[in-house]
Amino acid sequence: MQYLADTEEKLPSIVFWLLGSFATAHWDKLVTLVLPLGLAGGLLLRLRWHINVLSMGEQDARTLGMAVQPVRRLVLSLCAVVVAAQVAVSGSIGWIGLVIPHVARMLVGADHRRLLPVSFWLGGGFIVLVDDLARTLSNAEIPLGILTALFGAPLFAVLLYKTQRQRRG
Repeated sequence: MQYLADTEEKLPSIVFWLLGSFATAHWDKLVTLVLPLGLAGGLLLRLRWHINVLSMGEQDARTLGMAVQPVRRLVLSLCAVVVAAQVAVSGSIGWIGLVIPHVARMLVGADHRRLLPVSFWLGGGFIVLVDDLARTLSNAEIPLGILTALFGAPLFAVLLYKTQRQRRG
């Protein structure tokens, strides 16, 4: 689509959307987000203990009486709704979904009753800080995807290294 796009009008907006930004944020977009995020996020929070059981493994979850496939599909669908709503409004902002849950897990452990709310709040707070940084570093707003990649890639490498080191030792 980038190749076929009009280079004067459409291509810059496509590239800017791919890098992610809150530059075009307004109240109409917030209204667009409220319903999908409220419903999907609320349902995910209600399914926290199911996610804990799923994390024990498929066999253990079945032994405990859980219908694994429907619950797994529901959780994945709800996660897709949350991500799709955000990406539709602000574009693709990378690394947040990879790094923040790992940081939250380091802070509160693997219990999803605490992990999900902490991940939601930590991710939201982090992206607000990154947005503030993007607006203050330059006269022109820096796309958020660039800054999150600058923070996220090294942090993810450190987390991966620590995880590998813990598994060996």
